[in-house]
Amino acid sequence: MPEHHRFTKDTRVTLAPATWHDIGFDHRGDGTADVRVLALEGRYDLSVGVTLMGVTPGTEVQLRAVEFDAGGGALSERPAGSAVHAIGRGRFAYSWKGTVPEGGWVGVRVIQFGQSDAHLVSAEADVFTWPA
Repeated sequence: MPEHHRFTKDTRVTLAPATWHDIGFDHRGDGTADVRVLALEGRYDLSVGVTLMGVTPGTEVQLRAVEFDAGGGALSERPAGSAVHAIGRGRFAYSWKGTVPEGGWVGVRVIQFGQSDAHLVSAEADVFTWPA
């Protein structure tokens, strides 16, 4: 039976253009704060949604899952989900399923290709995990 984990972020983060940013969630369902690790070794099913403001109209925004080794090095940057919006703000969603090797973990990154900084104003993630 899988375990369910929920993560939320409600602090604003500035996103410089054309730079991948790791999303650090403010809270995990158990009250843990400042969370980057969404799943540990084993199988996972991740769904994440973010809200961005101040995005240059017509800008591409991408989200992706990243699998890290025990030392924090990126093992696998999963394919990015990509969307374009037209009004300066947007809600973007992404999902991925995978397996994290022993000692590894999964996080999420976001990038925006606007002409100036944008702001991530909220995010939430739901993750189902199965031990290895």
